[in-house]
Amino acid sequence: MSDTAARPSLADCARTQLRVIGALVIREMHTRFGRHRFGYLTLFLEPMILAIGVGIIHQLHKGERGVRGSFEMYAIGYVLFMKFRQMIMRASGAIPSNVALLHHRQIALPDLFFARHLIETAACTGVLFLMTFVGIAMGGEYPDSPMKMLAAAALMFLLAQGMALMVGAATTEWHGIERFIHLMTYLFLPISGLFFMLYWLPPWLQEYAVWVPTVHIFELLRDGQFGEKYWTQYDLLYVAKWILVTHLIGLAGLRVVRGRIGLE
Repeated sequence: MSDTAARPSLADCARTQLRVIGALVIREMHTRFGRHRFGYLTLFLEPMILAIGVGIIHQLHKGERGVRGSFEMYAIGYVLFMKFRQMIMRASGAIPSNVALLHHRQIALPDLFFARHLIETAACTGVLFLMTFVGIAMGGEYPDSPMKMLAAAALMFLLAQGMALMVGAATTEWHGIERFIHLMTYLFLPISGLFFMLYWLPPWLQEYAVWVPTVHIFELLRDGQFGEKYWTQYDLLYVAKWILVTHLIGLAGLRVVRGRIGLE
C-alpha cells in the first residue's frame, strides 16, 4: 500500500485560496481602518467627497452645457480614476508590509494584492452606485446602460490590478522607484480620458489618444451613461490585451521576487 497522500483536487485548491484571500481581506481592513466602525466609512467617504467636489465644479462651470458640464460624467469618472491610482500607489508597500505572512505556504504573493484590490473594488462599486443616484437627484438622466458602466469599472480594476502587480514587483527590486511612479500617476491624469471625450479632440490628436487604454474604458463608461446621445469610440479587445500583458508581466515579476526574498 502506498503511503503517498492523494493530491488535492483543483476545486479544493480553489476553495483554500478563496479562504486565504478572505482572511487577508479581514486582516487588511483591520490594519487600515482599525476595529472601530467609523474607520470603515473612510473607505467610502474619501472617494465620495472628492468625486462630489470635482463633479460640482464642472457642473457650475459657466458656459458649459450638456455633457461638458455634467456632474455625473466627472464625478463617476473621477471615482474610477481615483481607485485606479490608489491600487497602483498602494502596490509599492504590499510586499514589505506583509512579508512575514509569506512564511505560510498557503499564502502566495498575488494573494496580498488580490485581497487589497477586492476591498478597493467593493468600495468603488458602492460609491459608483451612490454617485449615479446623486447625479439623478441633481437633475441628470438615468444611465442608458448600467451594465456597460459596470463593465467599464471591471475593466478599470483589472487594468489597475495588472499594473499594480508590476509595480509591486518593481518596487521590491528597486527601492525608490515608487516616487517616480507617484509622479507618473499625476502626469497621467490629463491624458487618461477622465476630462475629455474622443470626439472633442481634433482628428490628429485622436490618433494618439486611442493608444491610451484608459481612454477606451472611459469611452465605454460614457456610452453606458449617455447612450447614443453622444458619440463614443472604444476598442475593448485593445484593453483586454493590455490587461493580459500587464498581468503576465506582473505575475512573472512576483515569481522572481519571491525567489529573491528567500522564501523558496
